[in-house]
Parts: sequence; C-alpha cells; structure tokens
Amino acid sequence: MALDVPYMTYMTLYVISASIVSTNTRSATHWKLQESSTGELLVRPVHDDDTGKLPGDDPVMSILAKKYGFGETILTTDGQECLSCGKTGVEKSDTSSSTSDPLHCGKHANKTDFDYLNGIADRWKHPSIPEPEVALIFKRSDSDQVDMSMLENSLRETIKLNPSSLAVLNQVGNFWRIKGNTYLAIECFRKAISLSPTNPDILLNLARVLFNLQYHADALYLTQKSLLFKTPDQNSWLQHFTLGEIYKVLGNYAEATVHFRHALDLNPTFQPAEVHLREIEQPTKTNATIYTLLIIGVLIVAVCVVLYLVTEVYMNKNPLNLRRSSKMPVPWESSKFQLDPRQLKSKRGGSY
Repeated sequence: MALDVPYMTYMTLYVISASIVSTNTRSATHWKLQESSTGELLVRPVHDDDTGKLPGDDPVMSILAKKYGFGETILTTDGQECLSCGKTGVEKSDTSSSTSDPLHCGKHANKTDFDYLNGIADRWKHPSIPEPEVALIFKRSDSDQVDMSMLENSLRETIKLNPSSLAVLNQVGNFWRIKGNTYLAIECFRKAISLSPTNPDILLNLARVLFNLQYHADALYLTQKSLLFKTPDQNSWLQHFTLGEIYKVLGNYAEATVHFRHALDLNPTFQPAEVHLREIEQPTKTNATIYTLLIIGVLIVAVCVVLYLVTEVYMNKNPLNLRRSSKMPVPWESSKFQLDPRQLKSKRGGSY
C-alpha cells in the first residue's frame, strides 16, 4: 500500500496538466481598445483572431464595463473628463440641429490657469441653467429676434473656419449659456482662456456662469481678474455691475453700492443697476425707521421706570404723605396746624 502513494500523486498531476492543456484559450473573451469609424476610442470584447465580433460570452465583464462607463461610448476625444460621471457632457436635449454632433469648440483644453476653482473642476456636475438674457448680445436692434437654429448653423460654419478665434469661442460659449448647457459653455471658455489667459471678456463670461451656479467666491475672483486686465480705453461697466451683484448676494451692501454707482457712471442708461440700488437703499431706510422707533420706545420705558423708582423712594422717606383710609382717625393733636380753641369747642358741640 505504501507503493500506491507515488502513483496517486502522479495521477493527480496528470489530471491537472490534462485539464490545462485541454483548455481552449481561443474561446476566452479579450477586451481591446479600438478606434471606431467616427474616430472614437472604444473598449470592446473581441476574440484573439481579431474577427471584430462581439460574442458577449463574459456577462460579468460586460456589467462592469457598463457600470464604469465602458460600453458604446466609453472614452471619446471630446468628453474624456466625464468618465467619472458616466456621460460626455452633451445631452440630447442640448442639440437643436438634426445632426447627432452638437455645436462645440473642438478639442477641449487639457489645462488652464483657473482649473483649480471648484466651479470649473466640477463642470460636468452642474445642472442646466438657461440664461435667455445673454441673447441680447446677438441682437442687432431692440426689436430684433434671435433665431437659435440660424445662430447655431452660423456658429457651426464660423468655428470650422476659425477654430482658434477667441471671438468665435466666446460666441459659442454664450450660445450654450442661452441654451443652458453649462458644461459646454465652460469648456468653450476654458479653451479660449488656454489661448489667452488675460482676456477680460472671456473671464467675465466665465464668472457670470459660475455666479449663476452660486459659486460666488470663484465668480468674484474671476471678475476681479477681468477688471484688472481691462485696459483704460475699455469700458468696464459690466465688470462693476457683476461685482455689485456678487457683493449684494454676499451681504456686503456698501461695496455693492459703490460698484453699482460706478456702473451707472460708465453706462447711465443701464436700468438693472438702478433697480439694485433702490433695493439696497429701501431696506436701509426701513431699518433706520424701525431702529428710531425702537430707541424712542426704550427711552419712554426707561423714563417711566425712573419716575416710578423716584416716587417710591420719596414716599418711603415721607410716610405722612401716604394716602389715608377714610376709616382711619386723624391725629389732630399731633397736627402742626394751630387751631383756635373756640373752633374746637364749636366743632365738639356740632356747630360752627
């Protein structure tokens, strides 16, 4: 029986070796990075023979791939920053044209000097906030109406001809501000900033986007930078108006008033600045009236309390001055007044 032990060991090794050799490695699923016909980089399951078929015989890997964004659109050259959020930053509702490719500013900038700001670092997480008032910059007159479809087609052609133009990138960014796609708007402004980090108009537009998203500290910093980079021959009324809005939200009404008045000095016909000034000054007057009435009321109460205390002290020091009850006898003998004896007799007798 002792001689059977080596044979059992050899038999076990033989079975294991046979199972390894008999395994068909060509039937296993391999995942490769491939370039599609549209130029996108996709991770797909393929066989070793590169037939390009998608057998889908590894459901676990398929589930993991879909969960972490590895599917039909995993990694695109235009949306590589959105792998963590599972989207490319372009929603179907944001495309107003019949094509599947939305209006964009080309390849996104890899890095800018302001990417450390929270509002920019979290750009793919922002909600959709349309800014219809931005359409005013595309109007030629007050009565003119902006056709967004025509504007998109025009910008699409323009950016093809001038993909690195700051003016065109700024216009495309403002277009997406009107539509409410904050991600594409920020990306267009980022690309413009990567080309010109000191452009005051680009910095201001980016600050307006972050202000509407309630990133007030970031908006304040970018607006101050925009005002700093303004040349003396350029009108900076919009920078001062934006600073006024930010300071007003932050509760610094003194600074807000200064910037709103400066904006009106540079642009006297700008009514929103006047509206903000009235809103700031009206609560100030109301508060002043309330405080005045409160002070007067406190003074009246204080005077009444002082009079009461003084009266109490005086009455305690002069007990004879207290009011007497009608039932208490009057101590005529101790009275200081001298009465005529005849009057006393007449009073005792019941007549005068």
